[in-house]
Amino acid sequence: MPEDHELVKRFQNGEEGCFDELVKKYQNKIYALAYRMVHNSEDAWDLAQDTFVHAYHGLAKFKEKSTFYTWLYRICINLCINFIRLRRTKSPPQTNESIVMNTPARNTPESDFYQSVLKTALATAIGQLPEKQRAVFLLRQYEGLKNEEIAKVVGCSVGAVKTHYFYAIKRLRNLLQDWV
Repeated sequence: MPEDHELVKRFQNGEEGCFDELVKKYQNKIYALAYRMVHNSEDAWDLAQDTFVHAYHGLAKFKEKSTFYTWLYRICINLCINFIRLRRTKSPPQTNESIVMNTPARNTPESDFYQSVLKTALATAIGQLPEKQRAVFLLRQYEGLKNEEIAKVVGCSVGAVKTHYFYAIKRLRNLLQDWV
């Protein structure tokens, strides 16, 4: 498969079919990122589609100051943040009670249930983080991006990324205190 920068150049030179290859390459990653941001499958699919629509319309002006991948993630994160803000103004935030359980032995039905409930608690806690903290946390923990890449995606300095990550971890520890 050709490199991203080659596909971008070919697209910018009129080969619109090259964009399909970029979509195929990144559609699952963009959907997964959107889903972790909004916790709803339908909304995540819509946001992923919107990400690619925005990318398609903006790709002609893309200057490769960052990688295509970083640029695409930034579009997705910005759309998700806007979506979350709009949703928040329409409905009040939900509060979730903590679930306190003792950790069962491994490889038992109880441990499978515990892991399932823990994943739900973690997803809920991540959903309660402020948008920038959530984006930084997800990009670092789930996407494995380095601080410099996250800074480009989120549109802030590396120092701000470190600060957002620090406070995200601190808040998650507080929200998940019954689990850790």
